[in-house]
Amino acid sequence: MPKRVGIDWINNYHGRANDLKNRDNCARGFYNTIAAVKVYEFGDDSAWDTDFEQSGVGSPSSGSDVSYADNVDLAYFAGHGYLYFGVTGHDNGSASPSEMRLGDHGCRYLVCDSCSALEGDAIARWRNTFTGLRAIFGFHNEAHDEGDRGEIFADYLNGGHYMDNAWKWACQETESSDTEWGYLHVLAPTSSFNDKWNSSVTAIANPTAFCLHTGAC
Repeated sequence: MPKRVGIDWINNYHGRANDLKNRDNCARGFYNTIAAVKVYEFGDDSAWDTDFEQSGVGSPSSGSDVSYADNVDLAYFAGHGYLYFGVTGHDNGSASPSEMRLGDHGCRYLVCDSCSALEGDAIARWRNTFTGLRAIFGFHNEAHDEGDRGEIFADYLNGGHYMDNAWKWACQETESSDTEWGYLHVLAPTSSFNDKWNSSVTAIANPTAFCLHTGAC
């Protein structure tokens, strides 16, 4: 069965944060390049935190991930921080890890092309998000508003490389050495360390151990 992908990107933050310029280019570069079925694209005011949140979890509890982020194999976010959005009218404008439960329906990979999503004790912060999810790709510290990373990442994935290497290489080609890439994956009961995009994988519903890899770009 063909893999499925969806993207959310935000350039216009309406004063909630500094506006960005290349989040659309970055996410669309991935979307238009990856060998997969394109399911959804939401940008700026059409991108909502509820796309990533599970209904009934958190407060407000108005998530609709089953129709969006958890209805694809890979969900790609390009914006500020921990999935920070430009509008607040549909929830509170921020999809926090505590409100996300990904993988119980379909999502296997989450890309946070944003600053510091995997900073600090990322395992403790994100572990409850893994309800079938196999890995999160992001940054361990601040990253830049770069427009080509998504396309480069997709090219490496299409080429059959390990997904962790694909992300690391895409980050190294688009960031300075003071930026640190990050990759959080399930370690047990099944390891997702050697996942490839073109391989068949299953949900890891009850992970018991995780591993966070980081390194300088």
